[in-house]
Amino acid sequence: MSVDVKVGFLGAGNMCQSIAGGMISSGTVKVENIIASARTEGGLSKVRSMGIRGTLDNCQVIKECSVIFLAVKPHILPGVLKQIAEAVTEDKLLVSVVNGTTNKEIEGLVGKSVPVMRTLPNTPVQVKSGVVAAYPGTHCTPSHTALCTSLMEPLGLFSILPSEGLIDVVSGLCGSSPAFLFMMVDAMADAGVRMGLPRQVAASLAAKTMEGSAKMVLECEEHPMQLASNVCSPGGTTIEGVYRLNRAGFKGTVMDAVIGSVEKTQGKEMRYNY
Repeated sequence: MSVDVKVGFLGAGNMCQSIAGGMISSGTVKVENIIASARTEGGLSKVRSMGIRGTLDNCQVIKECSVIFLAVKPHILPGVLKQIAEAVTEDKLLVSVVNGTTNKEIEGLVGKSVPVMRTLPNTPVQVKSGVVAAYPGTHCTPSHTALCTSLMEPLGLFSILPSEGLIDVVSGLCGSSPAFLFMMVDAMADAGVRMGLPRQVAASLAAKTMEGSAKMVLECEEHPMQLASNVCSPGGTTIEGVYRLNRAGFKGTVMDAVIGSVEKTQGKEMRYNY
């Protein structure tokens, strides 16, 4: 269902492209109702190739749109918010996808009672199979939450978290983990190639296997480890592979990767033991 609203993006990078691409492909927002800004003409080339209007003027985005996505890098955000503060009015909804920046920090930089919704989408929103976690700011009303939900829910699993601090956890669990899963698909494909499969066939088979396995976790009423156990015959091929993964510390390595991503988001000092 199409949402009749003009949507703007401050920042035209990967996250803008993923969210806007998902909105367009799902029919949630018409492409002509989306505009994005960047610091250079080169930064707008990809969004323009998607049919999205581009501008170098952040304030133009604010003036034209009622929902504005903050999609710039964290270190750039304070300067951008100071630049647009005068143009922002209290009838706008700011949706932040900036990692590690709280609602209160954004509210303070804008200096007005503007509704802010902090979100954490991951890149699979581009293909309508993503995850979006959100937490409303001080000045968000139920209608703001409903509007954000209507825009983001078609992109995948949308969830309002019970506390804002949990967004940092979702950042590691869902925001960073697509990279880990892409690496898993690549490793599986490499193994297939090593054993004789053509690369494209191996990559497609590995990706589809991951997709189907994830679907079983979501739809079957069994614990993931029970689903794994169901595939393992005594003395069989699968338990041999599971043994080798366990011997290599597979579960602990995956947990460590997610926890490390969360702690990096939280600003904790990274310590490496090699």
